[in-house]
Order: sequence, then structure tokens, then C-alpha cells
Amino acid sequence: MTRPVDLDQDRVVALVLRLSGPAILGISAHALQMLVNAWFVADLGAAAIATIAIAYPVTLLVAALGYGAGVAAASQVARALGAGDPARAGAAAALGFWLALPGGLAVTAAILLDTPFWLGLLGADAALAAAAAPYTALSTLGTALMLVMIVGGFVVRAQGHARLSGAVMVGSFGLNILLDGVLIRLCGLGTAGAGWAAIGAQLAGAAAYGLHFARVRGPDRLRFRFPAGPAGRGLLAEALRLAVPVTGSSLLAAFAMALFVEAAAPYGDAAVAAQGIALRLTLVAALPLLGLMAGAQAVLGHAAGAGRRNRLHRALRFVTAAALAYGLVVGGLMAALADPLAGLFAQDPATARAGAQALAVFALAFGPVGLQLTAATLFQAIGAPRRAAAVSLAAQGLALIPPLLILPPLFGYPGVLASRVAAEFLADGLGLALMLAWHAAARRAGGAAAVESREAVQVPPAHEAAHQGA
Repeated sequence: MTRPVDLDQDRVVALVLRLSGPAILGISAHALQMLVNAWFVADLGAAAIATIAIAYPVTLLVAALGYGAGVAAASQVARALGAGDPARAGAAAALGFWLALPGGLAVTAAILLDTPFWLGLLGADAALAAAAAPYTALSTLGTALMLVMIVGGFVVRAQGHARLSGAVMVGSFGLNILLDGVLIRLCGLGTAGAGWAAIGAQLAGAAAYGLHFARVRGPDRLRFRFPAGPAGRGLLAEALRLAVPVTGSSLLAAFAMALFVEAAAPYGDAAVAAQGIALRLTLVAALPLLGLMAGAQAVLGHAAGAGRRNRLHRALRFVTAAALAYGLVVGGLMAALADPLAGLFAQDPATARAGAQALAVFALAFGPVGLQLTAATLFQAIGAPRRAAAVSLAAQGLALIPPLLILPPLFGYPGVLASRVAAEFLADGLGLALMLAWHAAARRAGGAAAVESREAVQVPPAHEAAHQGA
């Protein structure tokens, strides 16, 4: 049997790799599922590819609540466990689900009431909104299941159970691939088949997490009880300070995606489909980085909660270097292989050419993307929501909106593509600047992880004396 991870004693680099490995494996399964789904949909033509692309911001609207609540729960659970407070960890986990599910279900109901209306707000014309409505409605039906998967994954990774999270993701996305093949190809359900396949996979993943939380015993058991009184109010206030910026950044990402589609729409379905192809391939390339960050957040948060300052800084240095190395290598490969990659997911030559052009441009900005991801992960882990919000909001939309309003009117479709590059570099620069400022403040404070007053609830470094040599 594999030895469980020890967030207090294991060597930092090995610990980050052990926690990140299953997350990367699970997220890579997601990448494979997305690619296979795009391959199946490619046979349905440019209109079907555009349907998936326009529906993606709607999915972001629903998932935004889960990501915000999950990031907050992971930060609080990891720091509470680092400080030796399992009761607070259980309360934080329960709060994560309570923050995500009611709001997510309300958003789902609103979308289902008039799906074409929401698609129109996101930039689709009447014809595209009508075509995309069935798939979009199906993709929102599994909202509660998706939210359970998102928050559950964050919580178990914060506990150090990265293998469980990886296994659930691999199983769920593997089932999604199987159902895509059956429902899209064998049953001929088209994009509706893709929607039903996602629901089936989400049901399996949510059930797996539910079974784990119900059956686990011993020190790994979390008691999902929200504390009353000042402790409960303090936990809720901190969770909201962490969750709201993440949720806001995801909502902003949906708005920015809508602007992106709207900017590309005058150039035809091939241009919209090309955006979908390039964005999907870029997201797939970034998923292993997200797995690295998922593992790193538990290490960073636990070290911050335990007052393990040297471990915190060592983990941050390793994660930053690894993310930059990966981004440079993979960005170069995407640029070099843009033509064959786009050709896999587009049947007509016009869409394939436009997709290759978009992918080559997006690859230019992929190299330093680890800076914004590492900065956001650091500040979420240590409980610094203002700085986490600044990086997340810039990366997910604020840095994209000004270039989109300026460059396309000046340069046409190339300006649409250049907007994405400009936005990524702005977000990377902000992330680097904030990390350098944080590090300088930490050095002035004698190595402490500086957090602005009232920005987060500080967990006392209860174990610091015992770990000075770590």
C-alpha cells in the first residue's frame, strides 16, 4: 500500500509532486475527454463546433460558484489542518458546499427558463442561439452534480487525498469519453449527445465523492457541521472574501468569452469555430498546470497554517520554475504543430486554416502563463484574497476587455487574436509584480508570509518551534 502523504514532514518538492501527480492525471483525463469530444463534434461541421464554443461561457457561469466555493474551502481546510484544528476544517468543508449549491441551482433555473436569451447576451446571433440552445440547456442540467464534483475535489486535495481526486476525475472523464462515442456516433444525437454524456459522467463523479464522505472514518473524517456564534461568522466572512473574487473572475471570464465571440462573429462561422478550436486546445495544454497548482495549494496552505515559512518559500520557488518550464516547452510545441492540431478538429479547409492561425497566436502567450497561475494559487492558499482577486480578475477578463475594445476596430480579425496575447501578458506581468512585492515584504518581516491587515484570518504558527529545521 502506498504511504499516505505527510503534509508536515515530507520533503517539499516530493510532496508537491505526489499531490500534483494524481491531479495532473485526472485533469489530463479531462484534456483527453475534451479533445475526443471535439473530434466527435468536428464531423458535425463548423456550426456544431460553434455551438460548443458559444455554450462554454454559459457553463462557466454555473461553474463559477463551484470554483469560488472550492478554492475558499481548500484554503481554509488546508490551513486549519496545518494548525491542528479538524473541527474548523470540517466546518470549512461544509461551508464550501453551502456556498456553491443554492446559487448554482438558481443560476441553472434562470438559464433553463430562456436559454436562447442568455446565449444572445453572450454574443450569439439568433440562428446560432437557436442551434446552441438544446446543448446549452443539457449542459446546465447537471449543475448540482458538477458543483459537488468541483467542491469535493478541492476539499479532498486539501486533506492530502490527491489520489482519490485523481481517480474520480479519471473515472468520470473516461466515462464521458465512452458516452460521447455511444451517444454522438452510435445513436446519432449530435451535440445533444455530448450534453447527455456530460450529465452521466457528472453523476458518477458526484456519487463517488458522496460515498467517500459518507464512509470515511478515523482522522480523515470531516464532520460537516457549521459552527455557530462568532467562530461561524468569522469562517463565513473569510470564505466569502476568498470565494467572491474567484467567482467574480469566472463570471468575468464568461463575459470576456462573450466579447470574444462577438468580436469574431462578423468574420463568419469559421472564425467563431476557429476561436473554439484554439481556446479548447490552449485550455487542454494548460490543464496539467492546473493540476500542479491543485497539488501545490494544499502544500502552500498547510505550510502557511502551520507557520512553516521555509517550506512555503521552497514550494513556491519549485512551482514557479516548473510552471514556467512547462509553459515554454508546450507553447513552442503548439506553435510548431498548429496546422496538424487544428486539422484534427476541423473538416473544412477554411475552419482549419483559421484554427491554426488562432492557435499559433495563442501559443505565443502560453510560455509565461505559469506566473499568473502561481500567483493566484499562492495568494488563495495563504488567505490573501485581495491579491488573489487582482490576478484572477486580470487573467480572466479585465486584461482582455480593453484590447478587445481597441484592437479589432483597428486591425480586424488579427486584432481579435492579438487581444488575447495582450491580455495574457498583462495578467502575467501583474502576477509577477505582486509575487515580487510579497516576497520583498516577507524578507523585510524576517521571512514571514506577509498578508495585509484584515485581508485574511491568520492561523497562529502553532508548530513553528518544532519545525525550524524543516
